[in-house]
Amino acid sequence: MRLFIWSVVVLMVVGGVSSGASNWRGTLDELISADDAALQESVLEELLELRPTWAEVAARVDSLRFPDIETPGVPELRMATCIDGVERPWVIVTPDGYESDKRTPMLVVLHGGVSRADILSDPFEYVAENESVAMAREHGWIAAVPFAQAGATWFDDVGLANIRALVRTVKREYNVDDDKVWMIGFSDGASAGFFFAMNDPTDYAAIVALNGHMGVASLDFDRATYASNMAGTPLCATTTFHDGLYPSERMRVTLDMAARAGADILYREFEGEHSFEPWGDEELPRIARFLERHPRDPFPAKISWEAAGGEFGLCRWFAIDETVIGDRAPWHRDHNVALVPDRITFGFVPDWEYEGTGVLVSALSDGDYPATEMGMSEGDIIIAGNGDPVTSLDDLNDFKETLARGDAFSLTVMRDEKELVLEGGIPEKEHYYVFKRDVPSGAVRARYSANRVDIRQSLVGSFRILVHPDMFNVNEPVTVTVGERVFFEGFVEPDLEFMLRNFLENRDRSLVYIAELEFALD
Repeated sequence: MRLFIWSVVVLMVVGGVSSGASNWRGTLDELISADDAALQESVLEELLELRPTWAEVAARVDSLRFPDIETPGVPELRMATCIDGVERPWVIVTPDGYESDKRTPMLVVLHGGVSRADILSDPFEYVAENESVAMAREHGWIAAVPFAQAGATWFDDVGLANIRALVRTVKREYNVDDDKVWMIGFSDGASAGFFFAMNDPTDYAAIVALNGHMGVASLDFDRATYASNMAGTPLCATTTFHDGLYPSERMRVTLDMAARAGADILYREFEGEHSFEPWGDEELPRIARFLERHPRDPFPAKISWEAAGGEFGLCRWFAIDETVIGDRAPWHRDHNVALVPDRITFGFVPDWEYEGTGVLVSALSDGDYPATEMGMSEGDIIIAGNGDPVTSLDDLNDFKETLARGDAFSLTVMRDEKELVLEGGIPEKEHYYVFKRDVPSGAVRARYSANRVDIRQSLVGSFRILVHPDMFNVNEPVTVTVGERVFFEGFVEPDLEFMLRNFLENRDRSLVYIAELEFALD
């Protein structure tokens, strides 16, 4: 095995040598506040020419000042242009006692029902009635509420980028405690919480998943996910016994599997259906205590991580960039579980705003669902099931309850003012795995101590280590071992340009990394 080191490493005294220029602070402030990419690049070049030391910049970033706000506690509606060019709303709610000179925890609140064709017509009403937002206000936290409907979900590129951008926007404008950023979600929002814990956990100290399914991102959106990754981010997960989507009996199997994989999950089951009522009021204080007991460890001494590389390779200070094909290490196990589907799904998205008689089909779901196979079309209005009238979505759900796996059925629809009878069937029972395994993955077990990083790896082609002065003494050599062999030993040069670009991308004052080491294994 050969190791290629792409970064240049030389000795540098802590803090470096400042040019003594007095105007670098104003230039840094201008860089941090710049909202135009071209302006940001220009100011960055100017700042680098002034040559402040990394220690001076780190201290300035740590002591950033934020503007006061006129009406703390009043929800504010914002609009964000997502990467698909569509403007979507989000709402920020500051606590009544918000003070711009104090670091404040933040709760990211994810809604369910992301398959809706239209964004909720009144985001303020949703926020006013949301129990998680009320919990945040009660405990003095900032609540940030994105909306990801109308062609976006929490699992696709648009929705994921939307959440990341929202977190960074709030950190840019408000004094957020980076080590107390939490996520909570219900239904699709809970399923997204599982996904973030398994794929993109660095921003979050802990996550709460209420009535979700950890397999949604993989099963419905072809995302590679790994239960063992939940070892690094504490989760509080709940299910209910009579949930029509994700009942406790079925979800318990997946959560047991995750626990065997090492996931850090506090799991609770309740009476009820797919709803936060009536058990929510009693559980919210426990959820709040769970979150407050779990601030983020920004530099965990140990990291266990599995990834296919690329977009979701990063976990805190370690990143898997590429994987290779080969034999897994004995400890590199695939944690998965097979389930038998018991939910009856027609495979279309109803128009939730339709007020006429019947159920209006706003879109067909991707995949081999009965609706597609029986010839249903967008714009159809379902008026009967097996000949019995369907006047509302409740009637259609009652009809679904009469069907079982393998049953044939008919739906009567109105299309272009004509009545059509569509014939279809519910597929027979078949097993499916919670996580798809379409791409190879690599895995690492990494730890640092006393300026030394020890790594065990399986099928990893290249990786990075992010360097922070709270992890290493940069006046002393750093040693990196892979397996039993020492592959690198030397001094790490703080890289001011990397440091600034990384901060501008992540806006995380606790994770102001001063350098990165890149390695390729061959």
